[in-house]
Amino acid sequence: MSEINISSDAFQTLKDKIVLITGGSSGIGLAAAKLAVKAGAKVVVGDVNPLSPAEQNPSIHFVSTDVTSWGSVTALFEAAQKLHGRVDHVFANAGIAPRTTFLEDTLNEAGQLREPDWRTVDVNLKGVLNTVTQGLHHLKKNGAAGGSVVITASVTSYTPFEGTDYGVAKHAVWALMRNLALHLTAAALPIRINAIAPSWTASGMVDGKEVAALGGEVQTSDDAARSALFLMAADADTHGMLVQSHAGRYKDVEQAFVAAAGEVYPEGLRGKEEDGEGATLARLKERVEAKQ
Repeated sequence: MSEINISSDAFQTLKDKIVLITGGSSGIGLAAAKLAVKAGAKVVVGDVNPLSPAEQNPSIHFVSTDVTSWGSVTALFEAAQKLHGRVDHVFANAGIAPRTTFLEDTLNEAGQLREPDWRTVDVNLKGVLNTVTQGLHHLKKNGAAGGSVVITASVTSYTPFEGTDYGVAKHAVWALMRNLALHLTAAALPIRINAIAPSWTASGMVDGKEVAALGGEVQTSDDAARSALFLMAADADTHGMLVQSHAGRYKDVEQAFVAAAGEVYPEGLRGKEEDGEGATLARLKERVEAKQ
């Protein structure tokens, strides 16, 4: 598992780029917005909460956005296009804290089990799907210039966590990144997609002092945001990567998981040209289409 050194000049290629960030009014999103502006980028922030007066900046444009609403996310991207004429990098970052383990027996007036609270799944999964889908649509407009998408996953994407709804969503967005990386490569589109996996990060969602008091290692929002900007500013080969940030230290963990999967199920790593899952799926599609 390789360590990543993120130097102070790693973000220079973001100068004059247009960066769109969801969940950008606080925490990791706000830290990413400020780092991007410092690197010379123009930023469009979408959030349900406005930027505080202290954080307002001529280079940061705020758009009130509910990422669970397709129409709201559409309006966010249209605002960015109208203001800047393009979007170069998309940071699908909006997220909220856990709300359910799915074990709660909360009953309604009729004594029936109430529907679970889906808000965390809606924001952390559906919101990312909305943002990434719109992001890819707009990045394709850039032609050969392409662009990149970065998703905020989590160390809970690959570790057990008591916040079940949160963990489910974070597992899913990691899968989204991995599968879209395959599709983008197969389509020869000049668009990169990557994800970050922060551990405990002091933010509006996490009280860093409380975590530290319990013996946990806590990083700043800046620490986590640096991994996102690193992925935005990286070269064309940085694609399908999951970067873990823990206490300000960074690792490329994607390849470690790919290697482990190869040990358990090597057939799954074979491409369409080989006798693996990709080839099986392609042949299955052909058979189904032939019968229609």
